[in-house]
Amino acid sequence: MTIEHEGATAPRVRWTFHSTALVADYHAAVERLGRLMGLTPLECGNAGPPVSRLGGCCAFADSVLEVAEPNDPDSPLGRLLSRNGTSFLNLALQVDDLHATVAWLAGEGVETTVPPERGFTFGRPSTTCGLQIEWADLSRPDWDPRFGAALPPAPAHLIDTPRVAWWGALVADPKVSVPRLARLIGVEPAFVDLDAPDEAPLAALPLPDGVFHLYRLPAEMETEQRLWGQAWGRPRFHAAGLRVRDLAAAATALVAEGVGVLRGDPATGEIVTEPGDTAGLTLAWTDRDAACDLRGRLA
Repeated sequence: MTIEHEGATAPRVRWTFHSTALVADYHAAVERLGRLMGLTPLECGNAGPPVSRLGGCCAFADSVLEVAEPNDPDSPLGRLLSRNGTSFLNLALQVDDLHATVAWLAGEGVETTVPPERGFTFGRPSTTCGLQIEWADLSRPDWDPRFGAALPPAPAHLIDTPRVAWWGALVADPKVSVPRLARLIGVEPAFVDLDAPDEAPLAALPLPDGVFHLYRLPAEMETEQRLWGQAWGRPRFHAAGLRVRDLAAAATALVAEGVGVLRGDPATGEIVTEPGDTAGLTLAWTDRDAACDLRGRLA
């Protein structure tokens, strides 16, 4: 889909640059996720404002997860961690031309918070349906395998997770949020089901390297806690789905490792695990490809 207005065209998303996990202890999170599913650090640093974090990007199945520990308790990240605890934080999208993207987003009413000269920027959540979305056009970072960098060997791990199946976010007003987010990302929804139950995606936005699932923010925080193991009571990126080859074997390995299951079982094709046992992140494990996955079926 090509979206145009006033001579400008919506950005073309090349891939998911990364998602971000906000954590209290970078090293503990990397070790835990490394043991479970092979998370592998690609780079690590102590960044100043506006990021203000210790950490860096890691290979996360076939995608990238930035693991970020705030290095300043008074920074926005530090205050967010103090208020809400560990969780997924944002989704960053690699585009062709960030200057052009920022100009187009401004025409869509999105306020960005970092000058595009930095190579990345964030949309103010109040203008992006309450979600923190990042856009970037960083040119050939020397750690990124998608630009030709060597992929470091993964640590020994319990579960074979060849893909990130989906990234998930909770939205408060699906009738508004689904078309708004689809437009800002520049895609057509693969499906929309506004009557879907809280535990199921109500829309899927296809990305070149996965799927962005939107879920309804439950009306009650108790329901959010029951379904996802965490409750903020507002829109947020809240979970990721990992595609495994053998869900029954994965479930057995998780139980043996002491990872609790919130809901689901191998027969249904998906289990959601206790975030307290997986570095504070809500993870779903599935042996099924999304029908709208542009990568096609996993071999």
